[in-house]
Amino acid sequence: MTDLHCHILPGIDDGAQNVEESIALIRRQREQGVRQIALTSHFNAERTTVEEFVEQRAKSYEILQDALQKEGLDVTLKLGAEVFFSSDLLELDLRPLLLEGTDYLLVEFSPTFYPTWAKDIFYQMGLDGITPLLAHVERYPYMLSDPTRLYDLVNAGAVTQVNATSLLRSTSRQAMVRKFLKWNLVHVLASDTHSMDKRPPLLAKAFGQVQEWEGDKVVQQLRQNAEDVFRGRELRTYEPTKPKKLLSWWL
Repeated sequence: MTDLHCHILPGIDDGAQNVEESIALIRRQREQGVRQIALTSHFNAERTTVEEFVEQRAKSYEILQDALQKEGLDVTLKLGAEVFFSSDLLELDLRPLLLEGTDYLLVEFSPTFYPTWAKDIFYQMGLDGITPLLAHVERYPYMLSDPTRLYDLVNAGAVTQVNATSLLRSTSRQAMVRKFLKWNLVHVLASDTHSMDKRPPLLAKAFGQVQEWEGDKVVQQLRQNAEDVFRGRELRTYEPTKPKKLLSWWL
């Protein structure tokens, strides 16, 4: 399996704080069947420059690679970033932040404010040869209250990602994820793992839940999508269904 979103690089953000923790997380990933991992540390242009981030990321990656070699752990890693969305995003040189060897950019929205201009920026990204991969779409309250926003972003060219842990808890968020799947508004699952306690690697369990809900075809499609993103290939997705509201229910 492929995990496109995690915070395993040591000492760079709110994920793994040291290389020992990084190694423990990668061991757990392997136990889940994960063999390809995108290292997507947080990037916020209001806190650091692209150049500073890339330099810090490279140092952290070197430490991790040395430790992996000593431990004899076989896993394919690619560097990337989880980029905080802002109105001036297109003013940055985004290429160093793309998932290594691809045109995919993992983007994170504010948890409290829906950027109404996101469609326009995503569309422009597409014209510039960049495909936005929108992180943990189920965590934004404004997507749950109005899923047509997610539909519009998908139509603007966004690829969408859901966190594994959101499928494993019986909550309103889980219920909406199931609807997102039925509307073809979910393209990939990822762990967004930070530590053994905070969103641990649970991809295998999440795919088991999808299997129970939707069957083999959807599981295989989601796994293939993650593989295709990791390899820099264009996704072959199904036409999304626009959510419709009946009284207080989304159908």
